[in-house]
Amino acid sequence: MVDQVELLESANAVSTSGLQKLGMPEIAVSINDSALIPEIKAFLEFVIRYLSKSSKRINSGETIQYGFWVVLFQRNPVGILEVWEYAPDGKGFVLGCDVTLRCWREQHHICNLSKADFAPPNPDQLVVISEGVFEGLAVQGVRYPSPEHMSGWWITTDRYDGNIKSLKHEHCYHLCAKRPDLTKYLALPHGYRFDLARGQDVWFDENVSKG
Repeated sequence: MVDQVELLESANAVSTSGLQKLGMPEIAVSINDSALIPEIKAFLEFVIRYLSKSSKRINSGETIQYGFWVVLFQRNPVGILEVWEYAPDGKGFVLGCDVTLRCWREQHHICNLSKADFAPPNPDQLVVISEGVFEGLAVQGVRYPSPEHMSGWWITTDRYDGNIKSLKHEHCYHLCAKRPDLTKYLALPHGYRFDLARGQDVWFDENVSKG
């Protein structure tokens, strides 16, 4: 199937050509940042491979998680499946794919630099934060093995005095909306730490990975 589908590029979008001949609707992805065109193509190739291997259809209203973020396929009036994505604040979906693809690119970059597996949490999972994180202070982050509803991330600033009761639980998407500079680190696996007070220092802590 992959060889039968062509990707058509315009200034701020990429669409498929060939899925309709295979009995499926064509797919279109639009963005605001044209620098993300290579990431759109990689995303569409991922979707085409998924359809090819599973012999399934993607229906209007269906969502998938692509890396860290969630996308929605929505049929437009002419029958094309447009890609929408989880809004940055987690409130519904918006047309386009900028957040999804930027997360994919930046998180893979950090994982590759650190020679780490790519292990993104779900944006609905919770992260533990201290005072000062949402205020933009320099942070230290560590990811612990955790229950399913938790991302495993604990992110603190120098304002944290060790009193666990002062910590807050926030959804990952809330953290990303307030501190988009931290999003790129969230796909690091359990056991990893980062410290932005020391630049962009990232390392693996074997003691943390043991839980």
